[in-house]
Amino acid sequence: MKYKKLIVLAVVLSVGIFALIISGLGSDPTHDDPNEDAQFEVRDEYTDEHEEVQVIELSEEQINEIGIELATAGGGKIEVSVSLLGEVAVNADRMAHIVPNAAGVVRRVLKNVGDTVKAGEVLAWLESAELGKAKVDYLTKLAEVGCCSMDLTRTKLVHDSTMKLLETLLSAPSVESLNQISGAALDKNHTTLISSYAELVLAKSTYQREKSLFEQDISSKQDYLAAENDFKKAEAKYAALRDSITFELQKNLIDAQRDQQVRLIGLKGAERSLYILGLTAEDINDVNLLGQGRTAASAQEEDCTDPNCTECAIRSSKGDKPALAKSSDENERLAWYPLRAPFDGTVIDKHITLGEVVGDDADVFVVADLSSVWVDLHVYPKDLMKIIKGQRVIISAGQTMPDAEGVISYVGPVVGTESRTALARVVLPNSTGMFRPGLFVTAKVAIDNVEADVIVPKDAVQTLDGKKCVFIKDEHGFEPSFVNLGQSNTGLVQVTSGLNPGQQYVTKGAFELKAKIITSTLDSHAGHGH
Repeated sequence: MKYKKLIVLAVVLSVGIFALIISGLGSDPTHDDPNEDAQFEVRDEYTDEHEEVQVIELSEEQINEIGIELATAGGGKIEVSVSLLGEVAVNADRMAHIVPNAAGVVRRVLKNVGDTVKAGEVLAWLESAELGKAKVDYLTKLAEVGCCSMDLTRTKLVHDSTMKLLETLLSAPSVESLNQISGAALDKNHTTLISSYAELVLAKSTYQREKSLFEQDISSKQDYLAAENDFKKAEAKYAALRDSITFELQKNLIDAQRDQQVRLIGLKGAERSLYILGLTAEDINDVNLLGQGRTAASAQEEDCTDPNCTECAIRSSKGDKPALAKSSDENERLAWYPLRAPFDGTVIDKHITLGEVVGDDADVFVVADLSSVWVDLHVYPKDLMKIIKGQRVIISAGQTMPDAEGVISYVGPVVGTESRTALARVVLPNSTGMFRPGLFVTAKVAIDNVEADVIVPKDAVQTLDGKKCVFIKDEHGFEPSFVNLGQSNTGLVQVTSGLNPGQQYVTKGAFELKAKIITSTLDSHAGHGH
């Protein structure tokens, strides 16, 4: 009897447990807690073709809480770009290596790395024996030209005055009137010519008198013939003297002009040597003033004797000595010459110290104009056919620096043996100095503009069960629509199928909708939609 009661009790317990199990399977797990509100509902619907479609139903409050935003699918252009790595470099077309034109000793160094300079500004002063000799040679030739010029002037004055005298003598003036001629442009030819003319006049007068006396039988024939002979001799002598003096005048003038021309050529050659050694026209003008016993300071202004003069201090800071110093040591600085900046720029390298001896092949300064820089881009073989001259480029150097826009100006014809890349170059304006040489950058090169019927933001595209999808909005709610993609750029992507123009799709909040599907109890069915 006791065992029968135990068997009945076991059967009752088994039936109760089985009933509880059946009740649990039929209940909705999402409504176990009657006090908990439903967050969303993911349910399956079936199309006429019996395809399963996942639909997410949300209330307006839930849509606002998630921050879902919608847009209408439409077409447009997608700018396709290629991303390249690159480096900012100095614009080699605006970079100069300053090399001394003659070996010398460094006497003053005025600029350091990082200093900005103006075109023609002095960077350093060197003392060169070669330059000193060149200056002395120039001054010597300058003095010779000055003397030769005086000789030429004197020769021309003598030529003109003597030729005028010869012309005057053709009118047979009186000897007394000729004796009254005087001036600075007279030489021995004047005296010789007037003396010969006076002898001719006397001989002619004697001849005419003897002839008259002979015709009157007053004088003898012998006296007449002697006077005639003296007259003819004086006439021949005067004619020969005129020709000789005329020839000599022309020759002297030509010789003086030629000598002056030769000396001018020599002076020009000596001046050219100074230019080759690095002097400017202003420097050579100072040498000219030195040859005249003057200095640039004394020629332009009175010498400053005030050691506290502010203006002199300013000139000294620019590389020019004050007037007082210039006037006192100009001769000592005869062999000095300046190294000057060829254009406005910045000193980016320096290899020069005070007192050292530098050769004419020493690279002592490097000056670069950083108002523009080169951006050298590395183009891999797979992109070579896409990169051409004239393409627009967006240069990025990091989040802390704004992007810059440029154009490809050069594409290299060869591929590097070590880098296995080709060079593409962008000349980038850099007035702010933001892009410094050596900075690594990323460049996006626009290679094409694709016209697409449907384009969407990349954030709108999600991956669900290994396939790309966008979430569309219809009368049932939000459902994933699996799509095929085409061209893309950093922000947009082309949809070739799965989304039609005019359909509403989710542009913001698509990831949250994808998460709800994945975390729902229907996750095992994900991916079996369109």
